[in-house]
Amino acid sequence: MDQHGGLSTDLLAWQRHAACRGLEAEIFYPPDSDGDDEAAFEAKAVCAACAVSGECLEYAIAVREKEGVWGGQTAAERVRIIRRRRRAAARARNAQAAAASN
Repeated sequence: MDQHGGLSTDLLAWQRHAACRGLEAEIFYPPDSDGDDEAAFEAKAVCAACAVSGECLEYAIAVREKEGVWGGQTAAERVRIIRRRRRAAARARNAQAAAASN
C-alpha cells in the first residue's frame, strides 16, 4: 500500500478535489495567521468554497498540523477544536461511568 506521512493515499484522496489545489501555498501560510482571521482571510475564503474542507480539517487535526490554514481553520482554531472535543469526550465518559454505577 502506498504511504504518505504514515497515512494511506486513499485517506488523502480528498486532496484531488481541494479548491486550493494549484494555488500558491503562501496563501495558506500567512504571517501571523495564528488566531488572526484577517491574515488568514484569503485562505479561509478559498476553504469556504471547497467541497472537501471538512476532510481537510479532519486531516489537519489527525496529524496535529501546527501551521497554516487547513479546512478553513487556523492552527489556533484547530487547537480549540481539539480541546472542545477532548472535553466533550471526557464528559461523555464521566456520564457513562455515572450511569454504569447506578
